[in-house]
Amino acid sequence: MQIKTGNFSYFQTNFAFGHSGRIFNAVYGPFLAYAGGLLLLLVRNWFNFQILVIFIVFLITGIGMYRLALKAKVNEVIAILLAVLYLQFGIVAGILRFNFMAWGAALAPYAMMQVLYMIEDKKRPIHWLSLALIMALIAQVHLLSTIFIACPFCHLCSS
Repeated sequence: MQIKTGNFSYFQTNFAFGHSGRIFNAVYGPFLAYAGGLLLLLVRNWFNFQILVIFIVFLITGIGMYRLALKAKVNEVIAILLAVLYLQFGIVAGILRFNFMAWGAALAPYAMMQVLYMIEDKKRPIHWLSLALIMALIAQVHLLSTIFIACPFCHLCSS
């Protein structure tokens, strides 16, 4: 509704939750919420929106997990199996509750890929920039996912 009316508020969703103005976008990523709202305006109904978003999340997740497994030098068949297992157990729960945790889990393999790049090639500092960009994207999607994904990095950096 913010896109439709042109009344933008970064921290409050004044058009939802019984018009209570609860703070929602600050926790669940306002830019993804705006992108979802724009997509909803384009597809015109909630059913089509859900189908399209689920497809997009599954596509991003499947490709990311497959590429992460290949980067970790796993056999191609095992990489496909790992991607399918991750889709089944890592993403479906978030999709069924239709919350942004599925988006955070979908982007997690891309962050882990950057960590593998940093471990393999310690001389090039560009991997820190790539990791920072993907973590910033995850922070814009789902703040709690950012914390879950960053915790292993803290241990990696301290050793």
